Amino acid sequence: MMRLRLPEMPRFLQGDALSLPHDCCPAVDACVASGALLLEQAGIETARLDAECLVAAVLGCARWQLTLEPHRRLAPDEFGRILRLLQRRERREPLAYVLGTREFWSLPLAVSAGVLVPRPETETLVEAALAAWGELRAESREPRAASREMRAESGDAGPTIVELCTGSGAVAIALAKELPTARLLATDVSWRALRVARANAERHGVAPRIAFLRGDLWRAVNGQAPAGSVDLVVANPPYLRSPELATLMPEVRWEPRLALDGGADGLRVLREIVASSPDRLRPGGALLLEIGADQAEAVGALMAASGRFEAARLRRDLAGRPRVVVARRRGM
Repeated sequence: MMRLRLPEMPRFLQGDALSLPHDCCPAVDACVASGALLLEQAGIETARLDAECLVAAVLGCARWQLTLEPHRRLAPDEFGRILRLLQRRERREPLAYVLGTREFWSLPLAVSAGVLVPRPETETLVEAALAAWGELRAESREPRAASREMRAESGDAGPTIVELCTGSGAVAIALAKELPTARLLATDVSWRALRVARANAERHGVAPRIAFLRGDLWRAVNGQAPAGSVDLVVANPPYLRSPELATLMPEVRWEPRLALDGGADGLRVLREIVASSPDRLRPGGALLLEIGADQAEAVGALMAASGRFEAARLRRDLAGRPRVVVARRRGM
């Protein structure tokens, strides 16, 4: 198969897509192959996959559909748009930013520069939250919670969930989809992130049940969640150590530092969440925190030192790495 040498065609990248002559436009399979080569030369491990995603996005089809008409010649405007997207990805801009979307919990979510890209491993946080709520519901139906009023307060009315550091809204939206009776409060310090999160919630029909609040952690929630009223607190806060940021993959360095930098030891925000959350949680309510792979012991120690949590439990992601620490507030 002949491969176009895209790196040798900068005039197409700079010009108007509509001015491209018809005879310069490759077929779909040649464009994918050449795009994959370009991205591979840029050091991108998923070069072929990324090239297919970009071509499919421009053609408005699923990636697998590219194999249906591999020899169809691209139109000039299609080829021009593909070249521009390839150029952005070649600069190691995250694929999610280039495409403007990322799937999380089988939900397509809009993402843009200035908003953390949702990761598959963060789905572990959603799984852990659903499991924690399942435990609380089961306990609320035990004989000691026999009265109708007590059952309503502790389980059947649906949970009150607070997500700190919501970013794109991925976790809050996934929980709202899974728990139709839940009431959620989602906070972030970034107006840009909250705009994206609200748009995502509207797209998936859960915006009426999620209040998006701007501010730093619990300071955004004041007046919205009285003491002892919250069933679950979930957070994927900044937890990378500041010195580690310079060693990250080029793609990650496009993402907002504010959403990544956890201070010198990576625990700055985690420490504040552990200290400030018990007052808002109801007895038996759970705090769930996404962590770095080597932070489980340190975060568990913070929870133990507070004296207000039961023994912390660890949940691992699909790769077997420590991912979420879960602890329930004492006092049941």
